[in-house]
Formats: sequence, C-alpha cells, structure tokens
Amino acid sequence: MCGRYTLYTHEDDLASLFEVKPLPLKERFNIAPTQEVPVITERPGGAREMSFMRWGLIPHWVKDPTGFKANLFNARSESAAEKPSFRDAMKTNRCIVPASGFYEWKAEGAGKQPYYIQRTDGQPMAFAGLYSVWTKGSEPLVSCTILTTESEGPMRELHHRVPVILEPGEWDRWMDPSEVEPRAVEDLLDPPEDDVLTWYRVDRLVGNARVDAPELIERV
Repeated sequence: MCGRYTLYTHEDDLASLFEVKPLPLKERFNIAPTQEVPVITERPGGAREMSFMRWGLIPHWVKDPTGFKANLFNARSESAAEKPSFRDAMKTNRCIVPASGFYEWKAEGAGKQPYYIQRTDGQPMAFAGLYSVWTKGSEPLVSCTILTTESEGPMRELHHRVPVILEPGEWDRWMDPSEVEPRAVEDLLDPPEDDVLTWYRVDRLVGNARVDAPELIERV
C-alpha cells in the first residue's frame, strides 16, 4: 500500500515533465490521505491538465460523502475493474498522481521502521491513479486513489504491495479517456523493474501526519 508520499519537485519542472500548465505548489514531505494533491488528467484530444483533488476516492454514487467511512486512498489494481467503488473510474477516469517518493513501514524489532523510497534515476514518479467526481452537492467533489500491485524482487522484502509506477511512454495510454475497456490497459499495471527503486531508513517522526519537513527524508 501507499499511505504517505512526498512531492517536492519544483512546480515548473513538474509542469514541463507532464506537459501541463503549472499550478502553485509548495514542497511537501508527508502527504497523507484526505489532503488535497495535484493530479494529472487527459482530456479528449490528448491535452493534459493538472488540478487538485482530495486523496481518498469518494465514489460518484455515494449519497453523503461526510458519512462515507471507507478511506479509499489505495486500490488493488488486480480487482479495481470489478469493485463497485472503482470500476467506473477504471473505464473513464484514469489519472496520474505525481510524487517525488513515498514511504513504507517494515516490522523491525518491537516496532515498525519507516523507509523512504524513490526512483534510482532521481526523476519524479507517476503513480497510476483513478479519480471520481461527486456531483450531488452544491459544489463538485473531485477525489482520487492510487493503484497498487504485488511487489516483486527486492522490494518485496520491504512491503508486499507497491504503487503502480508508470513510465513516460505509458502515460498517454493510461489516461486516454477514449479507451473505456480496462483490459486494454491492464498490461501497464505491473510492478516496477528491480532497478527502478531505491530506499533507505528514515525517522519514525514521519508517522505523525502533522509533521511536514525536509528532515523526514533524511537517512537515519
């Protein structure tokens, strides 16, 4: 799973990488579910845009989001196309959630030790995501989730799940709104190759969602 991540890539660099109009972004080192996060979507014709969404998907069919207790910040890629909460989004609302890195916890000794994971090439990550637009209120509520898959190779020693990380050549296929058959993009939902990610131990302070500082990604 992926319950915390970072995004400290400069807003202009992020906009250039994803070919979108930049949004004003601040460096964030401890993004947690229910917070607003930047998300990339693709409109018919291929134009991309970046907008803010709530992290934690609220299905469009929910009557009252304030009473919706499920925290759908992750979705299992293996079953998303069949699950009521995600199957509509898998057809038409696929997106990318950009990140600089993410955290996972591993049981060590008497507790759990957090690790920070990033790309070995230093580039931002493109998490495969889904989004939903809830329109039953006075204002639309746009929310998203991050798809995960089974870990393989060395990453499995750290955690059994990993976010689906898309490579640049896969972005358009994943977000294409004209492709409404989930099976046509399921080949994009594989775990990353063994050499794509690297990780190291960080301070347990990252477990406190109220703390958001560069020190959280320092090695310990």
